[in-house]
Amino acid sequence: MAVNNNGNLLDTAGEVAIDFVWGNMPMQPNDARPDALANRLDPALDNHIIALSGWGGYPQFVANTPGEDVAGPTNYVLVPSVLGLTTALAQDAMKDASLTVTTASAAANAKTDITRINATSATVAVVFATSANTNYPVGTKVEIFAGTAAGESPVNVPTALVGTFTVTSASTANQITISGSGFTVADTTGINATGTLAGKGATIKTQSLAAGANNIAPAAAVTITPYATAS
Repeated sequence: MAVNNNGNLLDTAGEVAIDFVWGNMPMQPNDARPDALANRLDPALDNHIIALSGWGGYPQFVANTPGEDVAGPTNYVLVPSVLGLTTALAQDAMKDASLTVTTASAAANAKTDITRINATSATVAVVFATSANTNYPVGTKVEIFAGTAAGESPVNVPTALVGTFTVTSASTANQITISGSGFTVADTTGINATGTLAGKGATIKTQSLAAGANNIAPAAAVTITPYATAS
């Protein structure tokens, strides 16, 4: 079965699948509820927190798997990661987790010249560009644009490395690791200056509350910041 941006299973009509019943009506998860936060499940209510925390694999029960809220002496929201999601999906995920979301103005997103690409396997490549590790955090999506030069020196960006990719590592200065497919294992230096790297426009670059934080009160404010269209 297909899943939505929160990982919940969808039925053949594209709606969240429901396979258990509370009383006469199925309990609806947050991502099947109206958009306003006031219409979302309330962790302060016993039956709501059961749905949020007790059904982490909604609609299929997964024992001991935390859901969108962490139960305890105080009820806390489990903050999702929305890096790399489109703005609309990120907003929805934060609301589904009972957070009050604000979308900041888009972050500057000037294209950065690529100087080298090292494909270490058919699915992993390291991209070298000034400040790449700080401009494109782990989990974000980046676009790679081809160069225009002909010949071998300088060279164009390999065809398989032109497109949109997810950043899997950004721990080393001036380089990021990306995941994809169809890469040819090679160390390609002297990429043409028009071969460039940028964040994928309208996808999330940063979130003000760290993903995985489990001591955040329901309805707490969170700000998400998307990349602007690459310039």
